Amino acid sequence: MPNSENQTITSKRKRVRPGKNVKRWELKKKTALQPFQAASTNPSQEQEDEKGISSTHSATQSNNNNTNNNQKEKIFVYLVPPSHQFDPKPSEAITTQQTLQLYQHFTHGTCVAAPRGEPPFCKVKYVPFDTMSAEELQGWEKLVCHFFDRTNYVAAVKNNGPQMDGSMWADGWRKGSKKESFGRYCSIGKLVKMMLLANYNPQDEAASIKEASDFISIQLQHLAPGVFEKYRETLIENNLPSMSHMEYPLPYDALDFASFLTFTMFDFHNGPHCDTDANHWTLVCWIPIFNPRNCSEDDPILADDDFDMLGGQFTFRDFQVCLDLHHVLGVALCVFRSRDYTHQTLPGASPSAPFLEVAGQEKQVSNAQKKL
Repeated sequence: MPNSENQTITSKRKRVRPGKNVKRWELKKKTALQPFQAASTNPSQEQEDEKGISSTHSATQSNNNNTNNNQKEKIFVYLVPPSHQFDPKPSEAITTQQTLQLYQHFTHGTCVAAPRGEPPFCKVKYVPFDTMSAEELQGWEKLVCHFFDRTNYVAAVKNNGPQMDGSMWADGWRKGSKKESFGRYCSIGKLVKMMLLANYNPQDEAASIKEASDFISIQLQHLAPGVFEKYRETLIENNLPSMSHMEYPLPYDALDFASFLTFTMFDFHNGPHCDTDANHWTLVCWIPIFNPRNCSEDDPILADDDFDMLGGQFTFRDFQVCLDLHHVLGVALCVFRSRDYTHQTLPGASPSAPFLEVAGQEKQVSNAQKKL
């Protein structure tokens, strides 16, 4: 028998492959970004996109450590760890600001959130007003004016289940009481009033609706072309009317993608809920504006440097993720999986009173038959 003192003892160590963790995280990031990319994206474009991708365990830390230049070039990917995939305070109907301290906050730049190793549930992009061209600023101003104008023709929604306060309007096409019928949102009383005032021109209204629909369509294509393709696929495969159509049926054009939108004002907030629309994804835009109830005609439409809104965060309670909307004076655009995950808009207010936010969401007619 050999002497145990002279025996060579081989330690059993787990083999470590260089770069294994890096490759694993890169794969998770790629999974998180894939739904937002167009199906026609070429390999060279994907490589360029990946150069601008940054991953972090803490979205807040990454957001705060990068300059404005990097915001334009990088996408911050927050992979939600299993330890944060639950609602820490399910008993709170409205998540308190104290509970929000437990959340990961997105405040600026372009951010994507996904459960670790799974598809994403959210992409948000903050676009400051001072980075926009004059044409872009005018586009957002015209969209807000379009929303204001449409309140002359459509009544505020009165039966939105999760709504707690504020005002919501729906515009575009809706499913009738029978599954076989569609109709456009319209308040007959409001329409008659505008006609008596000689303020109604059907051609002008159709052109305004088309312009607004096309503008929003372009924003979605820039933010998430893959989501735009899914929207359009649902619209066309189900023979749904486009929001820009005044009659049904009409041929689709390249920018048609949704049947209707909703927009909210005056401290709209709601309880935690999931949507039931035909699309899994919803596009929402938050636009800071002067309150039309207490501002003068000389005030600008979009909020200025004195914007002082507080609260109003958009949350995903099951992942402890929060979109802060007041760190950047500008527009915030987000696509999120509205049917699959609980989300909530929290109360917000302006201490000095003149400001509010208008938010618009693009949707499809739900539970519609494929053929009418």
